[in-house]
Amino acid sequence: MTIPFDGVPLHEQRPWMEELVDLGYTDAWSSEAQGTDAFVPLALTAVWAPALRLGTAIVPAFTRGPALLAQSVATMTEAAPGRFAFGIGTSSNVIVENWNAIAFDEPYQRTRDMVRFLRAALTGEKVDATYETFTVKGFRLGRRPPEVPPILVAALRPGMLRLAGREGDGAGSEDRQPEEDSSERAAEGGGPRIGTSLLSR
Repeated sequence: MTIPFDGVPLHEQRPWMEELVDLGYTDAWSSEAQGTDAFVPLALTAVWAPALRLGTAIVPAFTRGPALLAQSVATMTEAAPGRFAFGIGTSSNVIVENWNAIAFDEPYQRTRDMVRFLRAALTGEKVDATYETFTVKGFRLGRRPPEVPPILVAALRPGMLRLAGREGDGAGSEDRQPEEDSSERAAEGGGPRIGTSLLSR
């Protein structure tokens, strides 16, 4: 189930979240575009409905810096240990450039680099590394999460599906525009755009 619900103030949604469990739902997923952020609704739901599994679908790879994103993921993991999966994706040029004033450059590479950084940072180790799209100097989480959560890569196109298989713990779906595929196809050696079904594991 996608949360939060439209038309109901967020602070009034506790009964709705509790009812999800009664109705047999097992998962609650948030997104991040122009409504709520992805993490606060999940944090509330972690308390209101402790039986639900929680996840983001998706958080853009661009709109938080590496350290802040690691902090957000670690905090949510600590709030719902064993119940949280983190979904990350390229998002879109509209969200990244038009709304957040960030250059939508090399989205495939940015997503890959963020997944690699998170894998390292969420273990609690100090990260001092240069990735293709950013550099992190001497960052270590002040609160190590109880585990590294599953990291899902939003993917519909073959390049992102391969990335999800190589670097992630699974793939989730997101809406993509054809013009957004150029960097992933270049990074994967080109080739035609091929429709594909959702992959998860």
